[in-house]
Amino acid sequence: MTGDVRKSNKRTQTLRKQVVERPRLVVLPVVGVALVVLLVLLPDAGTFASLLVLLAGTFLVPRISESPSYAYGLPGVPDGPPKPSRVPVEAHTWVSLAAAAVAVLLTVAGASWPAFAALAGVAVVAWLACAATMLRYLRHGRRVRQALEAYAPTIAMGFAGRSGGPWQLRMWEPYLLRSGERCVVITLHEKYLPLILDGANLTSPLVQLGSRGARDLDSLLVPSIRAVFYVQNAQANKGFMAHKNLTHVWLNHGDSDKPANFNPRHALYDVLVVCGQAGIDRYERHGIHVAPEKFQVLGRPQAAGVRPARGPIAELDPKTVLYAPTWQGLDEAVNFSSLERGPEIVRALLDRGVKVIFRPHPLSNRWRIRRAVVKEIQAILRDDKAKTGRKHIWGNLAENTWSVIDCANRSDALISDVSSVVSDFLQSEKPYAMTSMRAGIEAFREEFSVAETAYVLLGDLSNLDEVLDDLLVRDPLATARAERKRYVLGDFVGEESADAFAAYVRDLVRGA
Repeated sequence: MTGDVRKSNKRTQTLRKQVVERPRLVVLPVVGVALVVLLVLLPDAGTFASLLVLLAGTFLVPRISESPSYAYGLPGVPDGPPKPSRVPVEAHTWVSLAAAAVAVLLTVAGASWPAFAALAGVAVVAWLACAATMLRYLRHGRRVRQALEAYAPTIAMGFAGRSGGPWQLRMWEPYLLRSGERCVVITLHEKYLPLILDGANLTSPLVQLGSRGARDLDSLLVPSIRAVFYVQNAQANKGFMAHKNLTHVWLNHGDSDKPANFNPRHALYDVLVVCGQAGIDRYERHGIHVAPEKFQVLGRPQAAGVRPARGPIAELDPKTVLYAPTWQGLDEAVNFSSLERGPEIVRALLDRGVKVIFRPHPLSNRWRIRRAVVKEIQAILRDDKAKTGRKHIWGNLAENTWSVIDCANRSDALISDVSSVVSDFLQSEKPYAMTSMRAGIEAFREEFSVAETAYVLLGDLSNLDEVLDDLLVRDPLATARAERKRYVLGDFVGEESADAFAAYVRDLVRGA
C-alpha cells in the first residue's frame, strides 16, 4: 500500500508541475506591454523592438496550434471540444507573423518610434486574443482531468488504431465492464472519432486526446487507473505504454492465426490474454519469445453465447451456411480473403438448395473493388430469394444488427478464411470450411492450427464440390472438432470464459 501511495504522490507532483509550466502563454501579453513601454521610453529602439516582435511571434506560432483533450459521456464536462473562438486561432498566427515582418521592414526603412508603437499595439491585441483562447483551452483540459479524477476509473482502453475502432472496441468493452470496474476509453487519432462515436456503442466515457497526443496522457491517466487494455496493436500504443506504473494488457480484437496474432511487439506488453494453448504456441511456432508468465489463458468471452449444433449436419433440412470472408489486409502477404471468389462460392451453395447468411468483414466496404464484389454477392442472393423464396440474409441485418455470434447461432455450417470468425464458430463444434488462397491443403493446416479440423477450400476452387460434400453431408471431422476446440479456446463452457475474464480484471485492479 505504501508503494501505491508513493506512486500516487509522485504522479500528483508531476501534474502540478505541468499545470505550472504550461501557462507560459502569460509571457505573450507581458512581452507585448513591455514592448510598448520600451518604444515610448526609448524612441530609437526600433531594431530591438523588431527583434522582440519577431521572437514573440515565433514563440507564439507553435503554441496556438495546440488544442485540448475533450470527452464524451464523462460526468462533469460537456460533450465535445470547447467552442472555437470568435476570431479563428489562425488569424492570431498571421497577425503575429505579419507584425514581425512589418517590424523588420520598418527597421530597414528607418521608421520613427510612433510607427513601431502602433505596430506593437496591434501585436499586443493579437497576443491578448490568442492568450484568451489558449487559456480557455487550458481550462478545458483541466476540467477533463478533474472530471476523470472525480469519476475515478480503475481501468482504461487505449486505442491508437484507425478505422477498425468501432467494432474492435465494441468487441471487448462489455466484458471489461462485466468485472464491475469503471472504465474509460482514450483514443489518439481524432480523424476516426466520428466512426467510433457512431459505431462503437460505448457505455464508458470516451476521451479524445488533443493535439499534444500522447503527451496529454500525463494528466489523463489519473491515479485511480491501474491497467490499460489494448485491442489494436498500433505502434502508437507506445505512448500509453510509456507509463510504467500501469499494467498494460494485450487483448487483440479476435483470435486467429493471422500475423496480427503473433506480432513481436506483443512481447512488450505486461500481460497477453489468450484463448487457449493455441494462442501461446503460435508465438513459439513463429520464433517469437514471450515470457511464459505473461500469458493468461481465459478462453474467448465473446463466444460464450455460441450455441451447439442442432443435430448432425446431414440430417438438417433446410441447411443454413454462414459465408464470412475476411478483408484483404494492407499487404498482399497477409491477404487471406476469398471475397473475390465469393460469387462462385455462393452460387455453388445455392445450387445445393442452401440458405446463405452473408457477412463480409467490416473493412471490405472501404475499398471500391471489394465493395463491388460485396454488392455482386448481395445481388445474387436477392435474385435467388425472389426466384426460390429462400430467406437469405445480407446487408445491414447480417453486418450490423446481428453480431458474429448471432450469425453463427442462425447457421449450421461456416465458410470463412483465416479469421477470428472461425475460432468463435468453433465453440459450436459445427462444421466449417476455410479457404487457402495460396498454399496446398497440408501446408495450410500445418501453418494454421484451427485449420486442422477445417475442410480446406483451395483458392482456385478446384475442390469446391468435394469440400461442400464434406461440409454439408459427410462431416468426417465431427469428432475431432471437440478436442480442437479445447486447444484453441481453452476448457471453458458457457459463461465460464466471460466470468474468468471478469475475475481476472478485478484481481488485476486490486493487485492480486
